[in-house]
This record gives sequence, structure tokens and C-alpha cells, in this order.
Amino acid sequence: MTSLFRHPSRRGLIGCTGAVAIAGALRASHAFPQTITAAPPPGTDADHDTANLAAGRDLANHLTIDVQINGQGPYHFVVDTGAERSVIADNVAMRLALPAGRPVTIDGISKRIEVPSSHIDSLSFGPFNRTGLDLPVLPRTSLFADGYLGLDVINGTRVTFDFQHRLMRIEQPKSKPNTPGRGVESTHIHTKGSDGRLRIIDCLVDNMSATAFIDTGAEVSVGNVALMTALKARNRQLGSRGTMTLTGVTGGEFTGDILPVKRIRLQDLTFTDGTLVIADVPDFSVWKLRQRPALLIGMDYLRQFSAVTIDYRSKEIRFDLSLAPPRLLPGVKIDRTA
Repeated sequence: MTSLFRHPSRRGLIGCTGAVAIAGALRASHAFPQTITAAPPPGTDADHDTANLAAGRDLANHLTIDVQINGQGPYHFVVDTGAERSVIADNVAMRLALPAGRPVTIDGISKRIEVPSSHIDSLSFGPFNRTGLDLPVLPRTSLFADGYLGLDVINGTRVTFDFQHRLMRIEQPKSKPNTPGRGVESTHIHTKGSDGRLRIIDCLVDNMSATAFIDTGAEVSVGNVALMTALKARNRQLGSRGTMTLTGVTGGEFTGDILPVKRIRLQDLTFTDGTLVIADVPDFSVWKLRQRPALLIGMDYLRQFSAVTIDYRSKEIRFDLSLAPPRLLPGVKIDRTA
């Protein structure tokens, strides 16, 4: 699994230690067999197999969707585009009396640990149904949600996070995505990767080449130490604005510097005057990016848009600009001439 970040301290970023949380990169020690199906409901065209799901919010302010487990629910799951595996909260597994599966080894923020798993016959959301899943079980007090949907469930679909209307749309991407509404400026970012690990390789952070990926489970955006080292080699005056403590849901803590960045460019999309927390979180190792400058873009940047659509089949991400971003910074613009 990937990063779950809670809100930073409201005391400000300069000279303080914020409080956020990261669920260490989740990696199973065994491969569990599963069957994935997406049958359209009666009377629908398979080319338009869509689930328009009203989104709620968890305590970390993530959008959540309703999920049925073994025909029971709904349960509220966060869609985490950076997570290798889906997970379920311990109180949900107990309430449903789910049979225990084999223990799973996961990478926490500071060490590898073994956690229990539960077997699920059926997990469904809208017209989509996944069967034969063995999900790692983590404490509800750490997840702050009933569970997380990871790449093992959402890969192969098109997922839209509609922040403006508080909706999530999950589709079978057999046709072109819907165009944004009139007056909405948008851009399509092309990615590379496989198995849902979509990465933006032509990214520039203050003119330093880096690799970026979108992590909707992360409350804050994070750069790795290799990125900070490369930036400081070019600008020896570069300093941090304080520190932020990342606390793993599986235990352990990591304190990272809060680094100011003037410009992050993703093809023709540009963020300005933002910050990154510098930490070699497990995500970078799982995505094999620990030794190269890289960053994960979390919800603090993504909420600046009216909607973000990730198409795993066409390997494309669409960003729709918001007419009134919720925060002044980071700034966001589309510049097709740069």
C-alpha cells in the first residue's frame, strides 16, 4: 500500500513539525489468486460501463466511495492510486466475520512487519465486481476509513475524482473520456508504466529532471532525498522551511524537511510556489525510484483542480482547472507554449 497522509499541523510550516501519517508501502510476501470482472448492469452498453458514485469524505478529508463486501454494506473506501494492494479495516473484517487468510508482510515506514489478512468472496462498487481477494487488515484507528482500494482493484479502469461536485466516476475505458464542461480548461498528461504504476517521466522540478506519480492516498506531496540532493547541488542556498513528521499507520515515524519549490512542470501543466516534504518513504522503493529524483503528487496539489481523471488503459491523466482554487498556493496553470 502507499501513503496515507493526515493533515499537517495548523501552526504553519515554517519552523514547526507537522503531524501527518503515511501507511508504509504495502507489498505482499505471497501472490494471492483473484478474479476480476466488470459486468455491466442490465440494459447498458459495455462501452459505457460507468459507476457514478457520490463521494463522502473520511477524517483525513479524502474522497470515499461506497463498497459492498460479500453483498453487505455499504462501506466507505478511499480510492488510493498509489497503493499496490487494497486493505480493509479490522473492525469491518470483524463485523463481517471474514475468514482469516495467510499473514502478509508489508513495508512500514521504518521496518517490515507481518499483518493478518481476510478473505473476501466479492467486493463491488457500482457495476464492478472483484472476487477472490485476500486483503491485509489494518487498524481502523490508523486508516480512518473502512478500507482502501488499490491498484489490484482499480487497474484497467478510468477513475475521475470530481472535487467540484464531490463525485467519483469509475469507468471501463473502452471509449474516449467525456470532454470537460464548457469554459473548463484542461490538459492531458501522458504517462508510462505497467500494472497501474503510471509515472510521468518528463517532469521538471525547478528545471531538474524528475519522475512523478499521482498518489490520491497522500495528503501531502513528497519528494525523495535524491531530488533534494540534486536541487541543492544546483542551488547551495536552498534551505528548508521546517520539518514535518510522517507517522506510519503500521508504526514508526520519519521526519522530513519541508522544501520550497518555485516550479513543478508536468508537460504543459505547471505548479508554482509549492512545497514538498523530503522523505524516502517506501513508495519510492516499491516504484523503483529511490535512487533517482522523484516525487509523488498528493491531495494538497490535486485539490487545486475541479477534477482529475486517471485512465489506466490509455495511460493518460486529465487535469481540469478549477475556476476558483480552494487555496492560493500552489499556483496552477496550463501553458502550451512553454
